[in-house]
Amino acid sequence: MNRAAAAIFLALLCSGCPKRIDFGPQGPITRAEELFRLTSAAQDQVATLQGDGKIRIESPQGSGTVSAFLAVSRPGLLRVEMFDFFNRPIAVLVTDGQRFGLLQFQENKYYQGPATPRNLSRFLPVALPSEELVSVMLGKVPFIPAERMTLTLDEKERLYVLTLHKGGVSQVLHVHPKHLRVVRSQVRGLETYGLEYENFKEQGDFVFPHEVTLRAPGADTSLGLRYTGITLNESPDLTLFDLSAPEDIPVVEVDEGGQSLPPVALPPASPGS
Repeated sequence: MNRAAAAIFLALLCSGCPKRIDFGPQGPITRAEELFRLTSAAQDQVATLQGDGKIRIESPQGSGTVSAFLAVSRPGLLRVEMFDFFNRPIAVLVTDGQRFGLLQFQENKYYQGPATPRNLSRFLPVALPSEELVSVMLGKVPFIPAERMTLTLDEKERLYVLTLHKGGVSQVLHVHPKHLRVVRSQVRGLETYGLEYENFKEQGDFVFPHEVTLRAPGADTSLGLRYTGITLNESPDLTLFDLSAPEDIPVVEVDEGGQSLPPVALPPASPGS
């Protein structure tokens, strides 16, 4: 066999070989509890985020992509500003974890009330507590409280498969073997949402996903978020989370279920005032 033919043979042979799994400096992990501990620590490294992104919504009510400015800080501070194709403001959502304010430009109204999942779903097509929504946006997967854990290795996808079990409910986590970040999360035995994280980029001593997709199969709805220019772990500008109503905008107070409350009657003016 001449040299050219030998080189082609070796190239074809190697192309059929599975790629080596990069387990990083820690090496292969065989204990589920250890992987869970390291993965939890890895996704706890980011506490704040601020910058620009794109939000993609797909639901039975409609689909589309908008530009957004985002400011997020654990445990429950969130500001999302949405803009249309011509960079005109559509809406602004602000919450401190307890209360929320929603400015709808088309309606020219400012909604405010308790930051319940129902009220936050006025803005985003998912009903999540604000702290959980903040966690998801910061790349942190909420875990079920596991009674036991199992661990396998998917050699085809080159990912760990860590499964958390609690009674009849399980959460299947596909974890990157080097960065120890969750790539996919799916809960079985409970009607909830799934998560997918992609486009991981190094940020100093850690990696952070710049794309997240939340899928709610029961509602046939998905929410995608792609960060295009962000900073991480900088001191948050707390003025971004001010819940004061804008001037000259009608205010609508809503209850926990999102129902409008009657306007509060002002006390009568005292004589001589």
